[in-house]
Amino acid sequence: MSKILGIGNALVDIIVPVESEALLKKYAFAKGSQEHVDKEKFDAVYSELTLDDASQVAGGSAANVLHSLANLGHKATFLGAIGDDAWGEMFEKDMQAAGVHFDPIRKEGDTGKVLHLVTPDQKKTVIGYTGVNEQLGEEDLQEHYFSSYTHLVLDGYLTSKEDFLQSLLEREDLQYARVVFDMASSHIAEGHREFLKRMIKNHVDVLFANDLEAFSYTGNEPERGIRSMAKDCDLVVVKKGSSGSMIQRGAEFYNLSAAPARVSDTIGAGDMYAAGFLYGLLKNYHLTHCGKIASFLASKVLEVEGARISPQRWRNLSKMI
Repeated sequence: MSKILGIGNALVDIIVPVESEALLKKYAFAKGSQEHVDKEKFDAVYSELTLDDASQVAGGSAANVLHSLANLGHKATFLGAIGDDAWGEMFEKDMQAAGVHFDPIRKEGDTGKVLHLVTPDQKKTVIGYTGVNEQLGEEDLQEHYFSSYTHLVLDGYLTSKEDFLQSLLEREDLQYARVVFDMASSHIAEGHREFLKRMIKNHVDVLFANDLEAFSYTGNEPERGIRSMAKDCDLVVVKKGSSGSMIQRGAEFYNLSAAPARVSDTIGAGDMYAAGFLYGLLKNYHLTHCGKIASFLASKVLEVEGARISPQRWRNLSKMI
């Protein structure tokens, strides 16, 4: 049976309705943007929020994928850094409740957090503080042995630490694992393009990107972009949101429609797509079947707030796929 290891940022998503755009203007955040800030600025913004209607959900790209795969019955282990605080405790309990073997790397400082500020027009401004995730380094993995894992799922945000990521991928005990990588953001795709080209060509077996990331990485629209990326990677999937997805492996190319959804929130939809696709891939399903499962599961997380589906709903979904 497949054993899956995920390494990435351990985060908590905090979803907060705000009554106006005043707070965004005060801190010079463009509405609808994604911002990465330091502890001082994050704490300042957080202190001004009214949290009566806020919700908190454990997150992080690779963590979301592993959480979903565990709920679908796969053996999954996640490695990530958390602080000695209530947010870290929440993240740990959430992963364990899903059946993920979470091996926390405890650091001095704050667990990473992401604010999702929702204005009355339902536009979402994302403000992230990586916290102790920044401290995750090669030395934290020296006592771990990875030779039993068949698949390695990597958070694209690790690309900000190129030396760490390169060292990880060169470990002898991971040379037989299939590497799954999600490009994470257009800023990562563009800002680390040369490193990514080398890494993808030499180490990555399954590559996920959304259409904006594919454009930032290749300079081409999605269909030309995926063909370019597929020259360096065995299997490439480009997610296009409500426009569906594209899949390419060698000469095989498929363009699939998105599953219908009553959209409540978009947090974690791309990660759920990746989890659904990998679920099918691990069962050796045809690529179009993998894509349909991925789209179906993504449509279900779109209907809830945050990147988590309830255990009862998971049981029902497992029967449907």
